[in-house]
Amino acid sequence: MGLRKDLTVRAKDVIKRRLGRGIPVEPFDEPYLVVAVLGQSNAHGAGVGLDRVGLDAPHPRVHQWAASGRSKNTIVAGSNPLFHEVPSKAVGFGPTFAAHLADTTGRPVLLVPYARGDSAFARVNGISWDPADTGARVNLFWNAMQRIRTGLATKSGNELVAVLWHQGESDVPLTSGPVYAEKLDSVIDTVRAEFGNVPFVIGQIVPDEIESGDANYAVIDAVHADTPRRRKGVVFVSGPEGMYNSETEKIHYNAAGQRELGRRMWEAYQGMARTAE
Repeated sequence: MGLRKDLTVRAKDVIKRRLGRGIPVEPFDEPYLVVAVLGQSNAHGAGVGLDRVGLDAPHPRVHQWAASGRSKNTIVAGSNPLFHEVPSKAVGFGPTFAAHLADTTGRPVLLVPYARGDSAFARVNGISWDPADTGARVNLFWNAMQRIRTGLATKSGNELVAVLWHQGESDVPLTSGPVYAEKLDSVIDTVRAEFGNVPFVIGQIVPDEIESGDANYAVIDAVHADTPRRRKGVVFVSGPEGMYNSETEKIHYNAAGQRELGRRMWEAYQGMARTAE
């Protein structure tokens, strides 16, 4: 069954990666502030309630470096749904964070989306976020590193200013707290070894899912919350309660919850910047 499921996932991925086309934009002449959006389904964007012409309409100074779809390897509008490892279909927190960054700085922002649903440090369907897992069929971490490199290379002077991380649900039944902490710290350290002391913003798993789900949710949540103690330049952001898709899908923030989480991530990031001054 394992091999059959793996082959099915591969076949579906081939199709998904070809779907959709981004909204064309004119790239800015000035360098971008680059923001990577990494993790699993909530980072990928699973919020029900997409409002393409209203709350989720494109921001004029927010673009994305598309990782999939027919716009792959081009700069397009950075609005939901984003073009991650496979295209998203719903709302994520990245565009909200980016809009606040663009409005505050007056600078253009380039999102580098590279998240995937049901992905973990533990290997799931041959896929892993573990930097040390050289045997994984798909190593999302090293693929994400390459996406960041190529996104930065789109214009001279581009700067990676933040990594937004939201992941852990799939590791809950598979990974112990100490091992998860080791792997997450490895992600932070390896990114910084190449790109400098980049701030990391870690979003909380849906609080309602933590309360009602597997007991190990609290363990992974505690690891997330403890990361700023283990590594400087990291902030943990509590998620909004009661803002999930449905009673049967508490694992995913709804669209309003995603936007609220993006706002909270921005405020926490701003707080980090003020503290560093």
